[in-house]
Amino acid sequence: MKNILCQSLNIRYPILMGGMLRVGRARLAAAVSEAGGLGILGAGGWMKDELRDQIAALRKRTAKPFGVNVPVRSPRSSELMEVVLEQKVPVVTTSAGDPARYTEALKKAGIYVLHVVPTVEHARKAQGAGVDAIIAEGFESGGFVNLEEVTTFILVPQVIEAVHLPVLAAGGIGNGRGLAAALALGAAGVQVGTCFLASEESEVTLAYKKALLLATDTDTVVVRGKSMARRELKDELLTRVIPNLDKATTKNWVVHERGEWKENEVQSQLKERGIWPTRSAGQVAGLIHEILPAKEIIVRMVHEARDVLKGLGDLLSE
Repeated sequence: MKNILCQSLNIRYPILMGGMLRVGRARLAAAVSEAGGLGILGAGGWMKDELRDQIAALRKRTAKPFGVNVPVRSPRSSELMEVVLEQKVPVVTTSAGDPARYTEALKKAGIYVLHVVPTVEHARKAQGAGVDAIIAEGFESGGFVNLEEVTTFILVPQVIEAVHLPVLAAGGIGNGRGLAAALALGAAGVQVGTCFLASEESEVTLAYKKALLLATDTDTVVVRGKSMARRELKDELLTRVIPNLDKATTKNWVVHERGEWKENEVQSQLKERGIWPTRSAGQVAGLIHEILPAKEIIVRMVHEARDVLKGLGDLLSE
């Protein structure tokens, strides 16, 4: 598949792994890169040494290009960027903050910079900051979402009209039909996260992966704060997961009488290693039906997108 994104990043397919906070680790990111996409380490919650260790672990698994995601507002963002520059990371995605803060330094080091935006105005600011490409992320996505609630189908074409940079679509994309739709909207590629959470290489708990398999279109909820919001799985879904687990996996999650989740000893140990049994998930969780290797997820996505795009012309015959 030849397009400007693939040529710029030296990847086979225009599919980026979302910068998933704490759970975007070396094993999964390397598998995505090996499969022809771009694996991205979710460095936002890490210390400097952990990022170094994860970069080293990833490079042991693959020689293919990879990236690191750093949320600009993270208290440790400047320290993480020091490691990015020191380790000569080829690609960086920035998010949640001013794109101008680090872009100049990254580009001077020869790093390809993409910035995640939730609105057209944010896209214009990112372009003005000198980024190489923009990731337009709709409200359907998992994890932190923007309070403006602009959806992917509306956001992507408007961002494409507003800027002259390659634009990737993110939010609500998890299969070949989603990839085909993004390309039809004019996107150069896609960024996906939730479907990779359910991959074999993902280091979230088996309990969470099974929750994703049970999810429907209405099983996520947006939890709002004063200045930000987060999309995650509903308590009701997590409660339904319990009967579907064996004793070996139920110890990973403990539920209160009120249906609220608390951290147990196993989770505490996982957190110390940076592996959280996260609740984050996008609305696309309802399309996840199998736990597959990351390579299989990408191969299926590409093949399905090709089939869809080939067949669309017949729907508009004279």
